[in-house]
Amino acid sequence: MSTHFDPEGIASFLADTSALSLVIPAETNVYLYASFDGAWEQAVVLYRNGERIEEQMGSYILRPQALVLSPQASQYELTLVGWHKRSNPNANLPWVPSRGRRIGPVVFAWDDSAEDEDYRDIRIKLVTG
Repeated sequence: MSTHFDPEGIASFLADTSALSLVIPAETNVYLYASFDGAWEQAVVLYRNGERIEEQMGSYILRPQALVLSPQASQYELTLVGWHKRSNPNANLPWVPSRGRRIGPVVFAWDDSAEDEDYRDIRIKLVTG
């Protein structure tokens, strides 16, 4: 397990599969498109070389479902971490890390804690250009 910060910036422990990473080549735009199939609030926190990126993605209006990351001068590791709450948006409930896995080379998927192992509660398609 490792420590990361949830969508609200609170330190939390992750399971080994919560954070999914890949290397992005230098001078490459990254386009992220999210879909959500969970009844609970979902969010994705992004990191560039271990540093948290300000933008997040999510299933409710405060977080967009599409995001473009500007090209960087050198290659970097992009890490995505899926989170959920066990409810609709509720400031009183904690964020819980979701279990993730890659589906093919460009789809990142997470399963919330409903134990159904469907890995469709959060899906991020990553396109570069």
